[in-house]
Amino acid sequence: MHGGWNRLRGHLVVACPEALLDSLEQFHSVRCLLPPPRPQTVFVSRRPGGAWRWEALPLPPVRRSPPWFRAVRRFVVETDEPERNVARRLSEAAPSAHASLDFQVRGQAEVAHGSPTPESAICVPDADEVDFASQPAFEQIGLLQYERVKFRPRGEGVTVVILDSGPGLGPDGLPRLDPGCVDVYVDWPQRVPENFPVWVPLTDAEDPPCGLAERWRARAWSPLLATDAQMQDYRAHHGAMVASLVRRVAPGARVVLVALLNRELATATYELAEVLRWAYELASLPVRHPDTRAPLVTLPLAYNLSLGVDRSQPETVQSCALLAVVDELARQRAVLVAASGNLSQGRPENCLEPAAYGHFGDTLATQTQVIPVAATSAAQPDRYAWFSNEAHFAAPGEDLILDCGAVLAGSRYVRWSGTSFAAGLVTGVVAVLLSTGLSPEMVKARLWERAARPSRWDGVHAVRL
Repeated sequence: MHGGWNRLRGHLVVACPEALLDSLEQFHSVRCLLPPPRPQTVFVSRRPGGAWRWEALPLPPVRRSPPWFRAVRRFVVETDEPERNVARRLSEAAPSAHASLDFQVRGQAEVAHGSPTPESAICVPDADEVDFASQPAFEQIGLLQYERVKFRPRGEGVTVVILDSGPGLGPDGLPRLDPGCVDVYVDWPQRVPENFPVWVPLTDAEDPPCGLAERWRARAWSPLLATDAQMQDYRAHHGAMVASLVRRVAPGARVVLVALLNRELATATYELAEVLRWAYELASLPVRHPDTRAPLVTLPLAYNLSLGVDRSQPETVQSCALLAVVDELARQRAVLVAASGNLSQGRPENCLEPAAYGHFGDTLATQTQVIPVAATSAAQPDRYAWFSNEAHFAAPGEDLILDCGAVLAGSRYVRWSGTSFAAGLVTGVVAVLLSTGLSPEMVKARLWERAARPSRWDGVHAVRL
């Protein structure tokens, strides 16, 4: 993670019934912005003749949203009044409206324990598919033992939607990614620029900074340490790395990668909320894969959210509008696996949102179906990794070998760390559980039953398949 957290100056995110939108503009000093464009094309992977290739598939217009969907819109504050004050006033005037600042959302992968510096990945030029598939992380979650079972569920009939970064499209108009990595690739048309001038630092007088000094690990140089240019490429393939873990654990699941985050692994709260809802709406579209004739998105649906919004105190929900959207999807029986964050620097920190919604139980639905995931230490599998925020569950997140989905810096594989990748492993386990016929409401309870108990009070429950 680089620098402090930001917000979009003068912007609010509001989740409310559609009928309230006009009245909010009429009686308050805010103006509703038009919804951004949605994707008109997705890319599906096909294997005619034994070789994987991409094929563009046009999308019909999305049908009218289900009646249980709230309207989620971005508003601009038209006065000099602080945005937070306007958000509170909107929520007080219309109790059914949830208003909050438009916070910066960040992907959770900016640390590496084995790396000479906590903010860079390690190039592994000699790694291959065998090294990736047999690494200790899969043994620790019980995958290698599980694979020895002759007849076993592998995620069949489950769709995993990964909201993350993507390498974009090449000169041929196709994704710069091996089509064997994911089943569906979506290049989200609305990307927040990296150096957006409307971003301003987030300051909150109600949450004074903690008095503890930050703990920084020693930094050194190594010839295998990724350069700044290489890190830009790795961040662009961050979503593919998460997808590689999901596919390794649940090879039968349908994996959809939505390229939402920019090159700095960031977006805005509104964009995240919009994509969450759009992905669920895909299940209602009459669009089918050209080979299997199966829908692109089917239920049960599991989201992988290796990203987060800062949440400094257990009782403080920074982004109420995002909570409303996540609760909405959880009540529709979607399961959301979210990374807890990489902000601890050696001392425990609370979960980021949306992982915090499940950790603290902000609503009944989110308590049941939002699964917060921390990273475990490579040296002590029942302890938190030094960088990991707290969470109910954890999975290996230090020094993993990851498949980039393309050759970068001379190799398709890289060694990196973060709760992003721990979340990817747990999402794969969730897909396997759902494919057994287990109801979405029972997945979290089953994870508790099978988790490896920590040996110390300050340890963490490690997910086991």
